[in-house]
Amino acid sequence: MTPGLGSFAAPQSGPPPLPLPDAPRRELGKGDVLYHAQDEAVSFYRVEEGLLKLSLELASGRERITQLVGPGDYLGALTAAPFYGERAEALSAKVSVSMVAKAKANTLSAELLGATGEQLGRIREALEDTDLPVSARLARTLLRLGQRFGHTSEAGRTHLTLPLTHDTLAALVGAARETTTALLGEMRAQGVVSGTRGRYSFEPQRLLDYSYRVA
Repeated sequence: MTPGLGSFAAPQSGPPPLPLPDAPRRELGKGDVLYHAQDEAVSFYRVEEGLLKLSLELASGRERITQLVGPGDYLGALTAAPFYGERAEALSAKVSVSMVAKAKANTLSAELLGATGEQLGRIREALEDTDLPVSARLARTLLRLGQRFGHTSEAGRTHLTLPLTHDTLAALVGAARETTTALLGEMRAQGVVSGTRGRYSFEPQRLLDYSYRVA
């Protein structure tokens, strides 16, 4: 049975994040690491500009990206755990984050609680997708990225421009790069996705139907 797809509904706009006037900024370039898994969790961060990936190193040595975070998203010491649970690395050429000491978390308790809930929801979605074929996982991943980071044209087509290589997409869906590249080619041939290497467009309903068909 294919997992539910309620997460692909139109996002609800919430209140803007609280300002962080006293929070220092940290600037990163592509490939810079904000923190490593098992580093002491002393701060949490809010992304102000750019895109980062959160990833784990599997027992095989392969990277598995758990999620991408962009402007307005929180990451880092969101729980009471003493160490960071993943590696955070900049994907964009320019990334800016605000830093807040873990000890000051109570000043943003509502926002952090919401951010933790969102992260758990994305982890649940990834786990739900685990038993699906790679083609279905790839389609669902593009749909979710389009919902979070894309923009919709007047014709109803979603346009997604992100610094995503085929390696990054493969690590997001838990597949080999060669498999991911081949499946993207098949999806383009069937007309469900256009573009490549960071610039994609699709009709959400058509891609959604495809994800059901190949599941």
